[in-house]
Amino acid sequence: MTLTYHDRKRLGVAASGIVLTVIAGLMLLPMLWMAFTSVKPDSAIFSRTPLRWPDAFTGEHYANLFTQFHFGPSSLNSTLIAVVTVVTSVILGGLGAYGFARYPWRGSGVALGFLMVARMVTPSALVVPLYVIMQALGLLNSVTGVIVGVTVLNLPFVIWILRPFFATVPREVEEAAELDGLSPFAVFFRIVIPLARPGIMTAVLYSFLAGWTDLLFPMTFITDAEVMPLTSGLLQMQTGYKIYWGELMAGGIALTLPPVVLCFALQRNLLSGLRAGY
Repeated sequence: MTLTYHDRKRLGVAASGIVLTVIAGLMLLPMLWMAFTSVKPDSAIFSRTPLRWPDAFTGEHYANLFTQFHFGPSSLNSTLIAVVTVVTSVILGGLGAYGFARYPWRGSGVALGFLMVARMVTPSALVVPLYVIMQALGLLNSVTGVIVGVTVLNLPFVIWILRPFFATVPREVEEAAELDGLSPFAVFFRIVIPLARPGIMTAVLYSFLAGWTDLLFPMTFITDAEVMPLTSGLLQMQTGYKIYWGELMAGGIALTLPPVVLCFALQRNLLSGLRAGY
């Protein structure tokens, strides 16, 4: 039997869907395992058959996050780091990207290339100089030091994401707004930003992920448990005598859910932003 072009196309789409579903399922397995382990009692976690369905589920591990491991303050610290990183990265990176897109100068291409090279430097290579700077500024053991470190690494990436969006905004729209009496800053915030919304949402998502999931700078700059974010706070559940697997899995679920929810909320803007920005 000879298949028509449309039949082959439908078959290809179906096969692609099956393959992608399998890949998505495999990628979700670690999160499902974390969720399953987080609600199992310790006796079931440490049993000889960890895959066996437990006789009962428990919420004790989630409760212990707040009573034993400073989960409340850690959540607030992570939220503060992520939100401030988003605001500073998008504002400063947006202004920088707009400058590159609208006011090019001789050597601006070289400067853009330097920004990308700077972003490609591994963060671990910057830990020691940043530690010395934070120590001199008195920013150790504070979320401010972590915010500064994450933002410094995130800014080049935000500029590279946003510059193509600002470059596609018609100059005539900005010139018409300036003729109506708007200042350059008013044009940027009231005209350009709304037109570049997909790029802004993409930068917001990546900046949030950078601030929310960063582990290197909190481990380096913070030793006080009350100031630790969730990423380094989870390490406190691993001691020399015991690993609190139930609490560790519960904390992992709590750390994973906000980025997942944000990705689903911004997925339309994220997809259009990635297509247009690259």
